[in-house]
Amino acid sequence: MLRRLMLRRLMLRRLMLRRLLLRGLMRLRRDDAGQGTLEYVGMIAVAAILVIAILQATKSVDLAGFFTAAIRSVTGGGGGGGGGADSGGG
Repeated sequence: MLRRLMLRRLMLRRLMLRRLLLRGLMRLRRDDAGQGTLEYVGMIAVAAILVIAILQATKSVDLAGFFTAAIRSVTGGGGGGGGGADSGGG
């Protein structure tokens, strides 16, 4: 009788431990859902930085001019900058 009780307790402990382990593994699996995307974004960022560094080191492309022209084409192009908060006279 005592032996059966001890075996039942042991089996119950094993079952509980197994359930806890499975829950932990499932939780880990859910927590890693966006990990792959983050790694790809990181690799793309590193590749872009390397390309910019190589172009800058060889001076084959005027990056400052390129980015300035791109920004001007997006923002409407005008030169002269001025304006700000106090552009009117009063």
